Parts: sequence; structure tokens; C-alpha cells
Amino acid sequence: MVDDPVRTARVQLDAVIPSDVLPRAFEATSLIQCTDVSRAPGRRRPERRAAAAAAPLVLPALAEFDHEDAAVRLATLLDDLGFAARHEVTTGGGRRRYEVHGVVVPPGQRDETGRLLAAAWRQGRRALLGTDPVGSSSPRNAQRGMLARAAWRAALLAGGRRLRADFLGVRLGDQEMAAVLVRAARLLGVTAGVLPRPGCLLVTVSDLDERSRVMRTLQTARPAPAGAPAAPRPRAAVRVPALV
Repeated sequence: MVDDPVRTARVQLDAVIPSDVLPRAFEATSLIQCTDVSRAPGRRRPERRAAAAAAPLVLPALAEFDHEDAAVRLATLLDDLGFAARHEVTTGGGRRRYEVHGVVVPPGQRDETGRLLAAAWRQGRRALLGTDPVGSSSPRNAQRGMLARAAWRAALLAGGRRLRADFLGVRLGDQEMAAVLVRAARLLGVTAGVLPRPGCLLVTVSDLDERSRVMRTLQTARPAPAGAPAAPRPRAAVRVPALV
């Protein structure tokens, strides 16, 4: 867990997040942003969770997901940013059991976590939606590309993904996140559209080659440099027994 590089950025509410930290922080906050799908079970922010849906988490969750991959990714990103994030699994349901994957941080870190993620959302969104001309070889252009991939990676993991024969769609409940995805798609050379649906927005990509380009944003693993130590194995999720 790396702490010092982002300590200053977390303390200041209006701080500028360092460029080497922003892509990870922006992906983390985008994962949480994508959970805000109205009335979609398992993809809600904690305050929208039904009271009897599942056993309560040990600590209030930053976000809850249907899928383990999204929770593991968020916990890993927060851990890299210096927070003691933990992935917890709760179960619910009667005959048809289901799991809710939550990500929690200690109470003493929640305010700092929230400040960093809020700043990352503002800064990353501004960088992506900005219309200022940027040279193709400039660091700002490279960062825009990283932020665009981070946004789509988060949406594919945490949004309501739909893969049909004629389109790839991501279901979202937040207009700002939908606008970010459309702009991010353009930066990746992809055309995306937004379709209104009952209770949500559907961001779609129709072209087959462009769909493949978007799906490749999920490939986050990079080969370690020669002689580098092996990356640590992800920590096992904490399982919280269901209420009887």
C-alpha cells in the first residue's frame, strides 16, 4: 500500500491531484459513479440499499456491486492510493440466493477517501470534457487517453453492461457519467450514443471494431519489468454471514 505520494492531495479539499495519481483515482471514483442506477438491485449506492436485502456490512460501504470484479478493482485502486480498503461479501435472498460485493474503508479514512475521490472526479471530468486544443504528443493528451480508458473500464465493470449482436451498451443512472463516456469514446476513436431508458441512460457503441476497442480497456495487466518482484496476490474477500 502506497501512502505518501497522495497524502497531500487527500488532505486539501481543492488540491490538484498529481498526474501520475489521477488516472487511478479517477477510475476509482468512476466505479462508484457507475453504481448509481436507480432501482437496479446490487448497483446502488449504500444509502439506497433495501433494508432487508442482505446482511449489513461490518462498515458502511463506499459502493456495492453485483459483480466481484468491480469490487476487487475498486479495493485494489484504493489500496494503491494509500487507503486500507476491504472487499466484503454479503448474501441475501430466500430460495434464490445472491451476493452483494461491497468495498469499505476504516471510519478514520472515509473523509480523506471522499475528498480525494471528489477531487479526482472534478479534475478528471474537466480534463476529458475540456475543448482546449492539445498537441498529440503532449503529456495532457496522453493523460486524456488514460482517463478515457479508465472511464470505460469502470463503466464496463460496474455499469449494467449489455452485449448484443448489434451493440454494446452500458446502463447508467448519472448524466454526467454518460457525458464522460461519450467524450471518452471519442478520444478512443469510438462513436458512442446515449439512449434514454426507464430509470436510466444507455450508452451504446454499435460498430463491431469499435466495440472490440472499448472492451480492450478491460485489459489492465501489464508485464512486470525484468527482475521486478511479483505483484502481491489480492486479499481474500471478507464474507459476512447472512441474516437468518
